[in-house]
Amino acid sequence: MFKLIIAEDVKIVRETLVRSIDWSALGVTLLGVAENGEEAAAWLDREEPDLLLTDIGMPKMNGLELIETVKARNPDIRCIILSGLSEFEHARQALKLQVLDYVLKPIDPGEIEKVISRAVEVLRKERKERWGLVLAEQAAKENLPNLTEALHPGEWFGSLKKKKLVEQAIQYVKEEFTRSELTLSEVAASVGLSDKYMNLLFKEVTGMTINHWIIRLRMEEAGRLVKDPATKIYEICERVGYADQDHFRESFKKQFGLTPTEYRNKFL
Repeated sequence: MFKLIIAEDVKIVRETLVRSIDWSALGVTLLGVAENGEEAAAWLDREEPDLLLTDIGMPKMNGLELIETVKARNPDIRCIILSGLSEFEHARQALKLQVLDYVLKPIDPGEIEKVISRAVEVLRKERKERWGLVLAEQAAKENLPNLTEALHPGEWFGSLKKKKLVEQAIQYVKEEFTRSELTLSEVAASVGLSDKYMNLLFKEVTGMTINHWIIRLRMEEAGRLVKDPATKIYEICERVGYADQDHFRESFKKQFGLTPTEYRNKFL
């Protein structure tokens, strides 16, 4: 069974999702239903869900912020968003955050079931691939005991080779992070690895996920550009790879504790 958390601020929608869908028949265990993004994020301190089904427009922490937070903690979590037509631009931004799927409101339980079924199939395939990596790792340790004896699980690639691959990935990110379309898949492809293994190596070497690294580079550049009063805030947003100004403002405030305008005023 795969574990699911739902984040939705509208009570009637939450109740419909809980009561109208036979989650266990889909191979899913419903861990809980949160009323906002902060509450959903708190679940991560005590649970490790496989799936997140979230609304976009929520108080305290919206769906995009929640997805970004979830992915930074565990990039393996698969996210699905609920979106009204008025939020479609935000939905497009969510797809850039590697959201698995999205469902337009008003919700249709039958459509939700179809989307969750597809997500479960993806998770099953990934679990099978992960098990294949474990078996390959074990085989490598058995066949090359002298080379792997000092390495903990996950290091059978060789620490020097892993470091070089991550350095190549970092160089690619530095060259491309200003593009809003930049994805984990592109970074992984640049060094010839799968998305999951690339993220695994990257986090092992740097202590950060690739998505978190991209955000950090974008915020560093944004912080530098904001100090120049001649550069418009919306121009900075575009130049550091954000297609949505609200998302840019939220990320900036999370990084610096101030909005771009407030941060600029400190240097005037």
